[in-house]
Amino acid sequence: MRSLKHFDNWAATFGEQVTAVELKPEGTGFRLKTRFARFYNLPELMNRWKEAADIQTADMLKLPVPEAEYITIQTEPSEAQKAMVQSLAERAEKIRKEKIDPREDNMLKITSDGRKLALDQRIMNPLLADDPGSKVNACVDNVFKIWRESTPTKGTQLIFSDLSTPKGRAEPKKEETKEGAEAEGEAAATEEETIMEASVYEDIRKKLIAKGIPPHEIAFIHDANTEAQKAELFAKVRNGQVRVLLGSTQKMGAGTNVQTKLVASHDLDCPWRPADLEQRAGRIVRRGNENEKVRI
Repeated sequence: MRSLKHFDNWAATFGEQVTAVELKPEGTGFRLKTRFARFYNLPELMNRWKEAADIQTADMLKLPVPEAEYITIQTEPSEAQKAMVQSLAERAEKIRKEKIDPREDNMLKITSDGRKLALDQRIMNPLLADDPGSKVNACVDNVFKIWRESTPTKGTQLIFSDLSTPKGRAEPKKEETKEGAEAEGEAAATEEETIMEASVYEDIRKKLIAKGIPPHEIAFIHDANTEAQKAELFAKVRNGQVRVLLGSTQKMGAGTNVQTKLVASHDLDCPWRPADLEQRAGRIVRRGNENEKVRI
């Protein structure tokens, strides 16, 4: 239609390539990168889009949702993390110079390792000490503070992390028996007590309990494997029985309606897609929340 059957034709009509300085994937230094990143001929593009879509944004709908305060918590890297970041840079340099087989190491693997390192250094090396100033410990302190402040109203909180999810809590395969799944879960739990790499979730839970939050008020979304279990868990969060719920964007994003008493949501890591951040925020900035103001 209108000579725009192929993406290259469409891009030449409505898009522009932009060259800009950006941070290298390994987190050290900058580079010039050219991307398809800017649009022009927007009136014509919008007219064509409106032929097939009716757009209603949140600003247009003006739904009664709480006001969100976005707070950025800054933490300093440990010496071990700094050294590991340097090793990531060295690996990336080898890849750029084609001195290593892509099957052994590649930029995607380096980026993944960098995300794990940013979450907690013990994920990369379980023998390292627990850094008191780590991102995880900062989150624990904030969650406990807000839990104590919101106790009179039974305020609830969400903690999102797509990395280091609980081991042995995935939905069992159809051929697995209940006894086999329980045995696997017990084995994973034993391993978590020995090394850190099993789950940041377990680490957060233990620290929150140590600070004084009752164990029955903390739950993992991964514990609910069926729709009935999810419905029961969500009901407990809505009425304040469970006041801290941990989960990933995939499991605790769309379809999670627990907003009734939510006062805060915590993002421990950053997902790949902007839409995932919107899904996270959409769990708390949502109709039906009793609170006029919430924190993210």
